[in-house]
Amino acid sequence: MQTAIVMIVLAIAVGYAGWRLRKALTAASDPCADCPGCALKEEKRRKEACERKKHVEKFGQKEKKH
Repeated sequence: MQTAIVMIVLAIAVGYAGWRLRKALTAASDPCADCPGCALKEEKRRKEACERKKHVEKFGQKEKKH
């Protein structure tokens, strides 16, 4: 019984560590990852929306909704 509890706790700890590592690696490439909001982040979001719109107009595809 004790071994099962230890294995469950260990599995949860490894899962949490993996999740935090993945989050850290994806945030490293995004300068606005932890920023709650600023003019730079809004400008980046607007530019990405404009690029998606240009892509849709150019290729005639429907825009993906997230």
